[in-house]
Amino acid sequence: MNTQAAIVEGTGKYVIENYGRLPMAAARGQGALLWDADGKEFIDLFPGFGAGGVCGHCHPAISDAVKAQADTLLSHGNLFTNEPQVDLAKRITENAFGGKVFYCHSGAEANEAALKLVRLAAGEGRYKIISFNNCFHGRTMGGLSLTPEGFQKGFEPMLPGNVKVDIGDLDAVAAEIDDETAGVIIEPIQAEGGVNVPSVEFMQGLRKLCDDNNLLLVCDEVWTSPARTGKWFAYQHFGIEPDVMTLAKAIGGGLPVGVCVAGPKCADVLVPGTHGCTMGGNPLCAAAGAAAMKLIEDENLLDRAIHIGQRVADAINGAGIEGVLEIRGKGALVGVQLDDSIQAKDVMLACMEKGLIICIAKNNVLRVAPALTTEDSVLDKGLAILVDVMRG
Repeated sequence: MNTQAAIVEGTGKYVIENYGRLPMAAARGQGALLWDADGKEFIDLFPGFGAGGVCGHCHPAISDAVKAQADTLLSHGNLFTNEPQVDLAKRITENAFGGKVFYCHSGAEANEAALKLVRLAAGEGRYKIISFNNCFHGRTMGGLSLTPEGFQKGFEPMLPGNVKVDIGDLDAVAAEIDDETAGVIIEPIQAEGGVNVPSVEFMQGLRKLCDDNNLLLVCDEVWTSPARTGKWFAYQHFGIEPDVMTLAKAIGGGLPVGVCVAGPKCADVLVPGTHGCTMGGNPLCAAAGAAAMKLIEDENLLDRAIHIGQRVADAINGAGIEGVLEIRGKGALVGVQLDDSIQAKDVMLACMEKGLIICIAKNNVLRVAPALTTEDSVLDKGLAILVDVMRG
């Protein structure tokens, strides 16, 4: 089973087909390059669906950390602790707003932990959570309850007490707050929803609303952190601090890591017996995450994210392509809004044919999110393919 056709056939036979996969079997990756099982090379400007967002494929710093840890200790259960999980937690909290972390494996699990933490912190009778239209907080029943209706079909009823309003509308948020409201959850940039960036005024107003009503503010940074937007965490663009933050994807350096970060005032809400995750914070994954965080410092990837995002925007703007309505985002998370004359899915598939991997989001938006270690020469080659495809 070493040919592309055989692997794709085996996937259809043995693996549940819930992803709508493209007929490609990934076999090897290095940096911003990915090869399929038949040896075709791709420039990957969307590595690991965000999980490779810091370091791309098989960065030596990550691979070496994983190999060393694999020869030392893989897992031990959460009656004990280990040095890599302390190292990663320290790097996260010292670059954020202090507090403590809970480890799991994915963004959905991190948001589940945040949801439970918010309800516990609020106290009996306060359980409602306000989220936003076009958001995405995961596919577990809790995360799904926070996410708009299109993802919920067939899984109703959702958890009670979840209401959604338009991002940017502080009056709508205020109107939904009552004595049963516990908190608000927001993505500082809505990645799945179309790379939508709220205003500074809205985010600061949201922080004040939460303070005035004794609500916890949760920032879902599964897509935006670490470093992708040019800051360690995207909330730092808005002059606020959340009470809780959730992380996943790139925080694990390519391995499955989810993190719920609880700020100082709610860091001790989850006590023994309230929540858990058997493999959360296992030393192998934590070692990869700590290595990724160190890499950001060692290679100054915060500035690199800003450089990459500007290079993407300049390439598309400079091409003068009719049908491009707007380029938005921050740092190396770029959304290209198209009108109806260009279909984002068609562009994505045509790019694949030509050896470029990008992705799409809601409302006919192209998403470009390169690894922060992507070299300019490779980035430019990929952008040339994208521009050529968009020109038709």
